[in-house]
Amino acid sequence: MGTIIHIELTSAAPAATADFYARAFGWESIASPFVPDYLLASTGDGTGIGAAIMSNRYQSQSTILWIEVPDVVAAIDAVTAAGGAAAGEVQDLPDVGRLAYVTDPDGVVIGLKEPR
Repeated sequence: MGTIIHIELTSAAPAATADFYARAFGWESIASPFVPDYLLASTGDGTGIGAAIMSNRYQSQSTILWIEVPDVVAAIDAVTAAGGAAAGEVQDLPDVGRLAYVTDPDGVVIGLKEPR
């Protein structure tokens, strides 16, 4: 079973978008040490999930749902068997885990994360 763990918001101007969410909702953003124009956003205390604001040059869809899975390759296989598709290569990020994008049958991009 996959659990929703993260949301990405894409933007032509990530810093300006981060400023909007800071002013409107109190989010605090910091630059990712791994990816340029990728800001990790703290969405506040409580039971919410984490977010990020990234350049839309990486993905054009405005919002991307991230799901934690125990095995990213097995999850990609399950997505393709269910009628979806892989959308790029599996990425290994140090101290983070294995990441991949897939699409559902309608082309909606979904992120998959296998934690380290």
